Amino acid sequence: MPRQELTKQLIADTTKNLALKKQLDKISVSEIVDTAGINRQTFYYHFADKQELICWIFDTDISMLTDKNKNDTLIDDIIEYIYSEKVFYTAALTSEAQNNLREHLYEVCYSRCIDEITSMLGDRKMDEKIIEFLAGFFSNAITGALFQWAQKGMKGDNIKFVENYAPVFKELLILAIDRYSE
Repeated sequence: MPRQELTKQLIADTTKNLALKKQLDKISVSEIVDTAGINRQTFYYHFADKQELICWIFDTDISMLTDKNKNDTLIDDIIEYIYSEKVFYTAALTSEAQNNLREHLYEVCYSRCIDEITSMLGDRKMDEKIIEFLAGFFSNAITGALFQWAQKGMKGDNIKFVENYAPVFKELLILAIDRYSE
């Protein structure tokens, strides 16, 4: 792994470890760099702010999970990962900071929904505006459900959450594609 990626991973690991002991919103960049043994310039060379770091952590880890589980659905991938790191992600998803993970998660879901809809369409056609509407609708539903779950401390296990939401997501998406495709 290149040195730049190792430094980013050190910053990420330090932040996640600090979040096990202290509320994420209360962890400062100074505390992260002091604990990691790096200087502030190094942090800001890699990340614009703490929220960009949190989104990078999410993107990095979810991409590895997705690479391993190519047959899982969008919601399975995301839920499996955030539940495995529930202390960190409960804090990250409920953060009120500007540019928070909820906003980023919506964008990730939106992109994955576009891909899912396009894949499920196969040879059928659908107006681009309808694809965008459906992706927005399902992305709001997924991120809203995950946010509510995080607010409740992710009580229950991820399997129950997936069992409740994944079939509904898939069935409604199939219904919508059948309804609006040519």
